Amino acid sequence: MSIGRIGSDVHKTCSVVCPGRTCCTAMVAALLVAGCLVNAKPARAGEPAPISPDSGPWDIGKGFSFEKKEKKTRRSLSGIACPANESKERVCLVAFDEGVEARYVVLKDGGYTINNERVVLRKSTGEAGELDAEGATTDGRFFYVTGSHSVKRGGCKQNPDSRRVIRFRVDGKTGRALREPAGDPNGSLVEHEDRDTLWAIMGSLPQLKDSLGKCLGTEGGVNIEGLAAKDGRLYFGLRSPTDAKAGSTLILSVDADAFFTGTDAKPEVTRISVGKGRGVRDLHSVKDGILVLAGPDDDEANEDVNWIVAFWDGKSAGDKAVEPKALARLDLSKVKLRECDEELKPEALAVVEDADNRPYRIVTLSDGMCDGGPLAFTIQK
Repeated sequence: MSIGRIGSDVHKTCSVVCPGRTCCTAMVAALLVAGCLVNAKPARAGEPAPISPDSGPWDIGKGFSFEKKEKKTRRSLSGIACPANESKERVCLVAFDEGVEARYVVLKDGGYTINNERVVLRKSTGEAGELDAEGATTDGRFFYVTGSHSVKRGGCKQNPDSRRVIRFRVDGKTGRALREPAGDPNGSLVEHEDRDTLWAIMGSLPQLKDSLGKCLGTEGGVNIEGLAAKDGRLYFGLRSPTDAKAGSTLILSVDADAFFTGTDAKPEVTRISVGKGRGVRDLHSVKDGILVLAGPDDDEANEDVNWIVAFWDGKSAGDKAVEPKALARLDLSKVKLRECDEELKPEALAVVEDADNRPYRIVTLSDGMCDGGPLAFTIQK
């Protein structure tokens, strides 16, 4: 919710308790100074303790560059994937829900750098529409990027271009995409594959088939926002549909190689409890399971729900909802928007440390923040 919108609401009602324009203005100003109108979210009973960022939002100056809609695209980072590489640098592919191109960042302790090498996700940009990329991951062999598979948010228009899942080879030396010719930043992505078959798989599953092509929010249409790779499978985390009463959403997994070779992908749907009003916003594999970043689902009534990070062991519970271990509630109340930023919506999660007997060190990146506006957190396991 924007400052302007809440400020307007306060002005409409404050005359009841504090008559007069001067008093109303003072009330709004006091609330803004307190920070309660920007990012504060009310706590819910039984939820994990709040944690504030260790640092961030990190700034990189000019940031990402794009040929079209540069500022809008810079504010649309929605996925991140960081493979291991021989250089030991934390090189990460980042995806955007605008356009059809990815870029790279290098995460460092307390900061990051940007590499503006163009990574064109769709082979024919002249014919391919906007991918609406919402998730990225890697298994060390390949990068994977998924479209949302949702309709357009405004007007509920069908969006077939978002119904794609893409993979291409990782260069183990550099941590970036493997190119042909090798080392040529304009070379072709090696073993680039672009599939539209997840739509048909979802259409075969009773938990998802009735949500395909439906409007977001009002009808609970399918909306993929998270992606993780683990043990040969891809996990697609859904922001929608959700079960509002139970406070749960869905994770769909498929066999990664089978999915891209066109054989039986052995799909499996897991219902996971993330709290009322929430859906999955990203997934990230760790040593013994998957971290779940959950935040507001697609219902506008839930836009003020807070973000949490939970641990899921990756196991299904049949028809029952699994109960992940809630680790932390992200306290974003003191995060200040910069001049280029529009709003704070964590939609990408990178784990930068997953050591035995030590907390997770993670970085979240946000849609609505220029260049992702990274925030660093330390989360107890």
